[in-house]
Amino acid sequence: EADDEYGYKQYGTCESQPNCTGGVPWTGSYAMPIMGGGLEGLTINAVDSLHLVTEERPSCHLPHIHGNEVDNANPGSGDTSPICDSPDGCALEITTVTQQNYDNSGEVDLWRLHFSVDTFDTGFLPIAARELKAKLKSREAVYEAAGVSNVNFTETDEQLDRCAEVNQAAIDWAFDQLPKTTATRFQNYGQRLEVGPDLRTCIAGPCWIWDPLRFEKDDEANKVTVQSVFMATENKNNYPCGESKLVPCDAGFHYCKLLSPARALEWFYVDGLRLNYQAYTQGDRELA
Repeated sequence: EADDEYGYKQYGTCESQPNCTGGVPWTGSYAMPIMGGGLEGLTINAVDSLHLVTEERPSCHLPHIHGNEVDNANPGSGDTSPICDSPDGCALEITTVTQQNYDNSGEVDLWRLHFSVDTFDTGFLPIAARELKAKLKSREAVYEAAGVSNVNFTETDEQLDRCAEVNQAAIDWAFDQLPKTTATRFQNYGQRLEVGPDLRTCIAGPCWIWDPLRFEKDDEANKVTVQSVFMATENKNNYPCGESKLVPCDAGFHYCKLLSPARALEWFYVDGLRLNYQAYTQGDRELA
């Protein structure tokens, strides 16, 4: 893991190795640009790192907008100058943090437990991550760093379904990857995957960490609704913080429980067909 520009690990990045990916590309390449989007001329270059979100040393890994000499400053907020004078031509370097959560452990899958083969693929549980615990910078923080003044946190982060926007993008991306025959099969027999409004949790790390991404099944309506749990804070520090003080700077972030695009893809191929597709005999199916 590389140190950050302040000499610590808190905002550092995990470097990818031949046998290990340092971060989740979806978080950096899609989720963060969506979260900070809406400004013409602004470019967001985000790199993600994989960490346990419960880590305490460093005090905790956090998302960060780089380019300021002070590690606990919030560019564009208070007495701290923004990174850019205006969004036009502005490029922000941002690091994010993600932890994947899986359901496919041997302790849960009774077949694997019975046969004592952890890698045995029974198809009983999804292979892809159940959720992505993603720590992102807030839209307010991005706008202020890009030189926008008088940003309203309530309008940018508190009342809108920012995490839902990212989850809808994951569903759309996954469906666009399907071959035509697979897409047609799902449209004929699949249980729809929809996105619901973001759910609030208490403003404390453990509340968000352990409050899971929701999958609400409605078989009668032939759909499953995905709902993110989010936590967002205004872009200002209420107390001295930083890695040297071992106290996290809990300002200017927007945490989301995200749907993995791989999980959405798996839904279209496998799990989204369980309700309706298995009810047909092979001779009745129009598509194999």
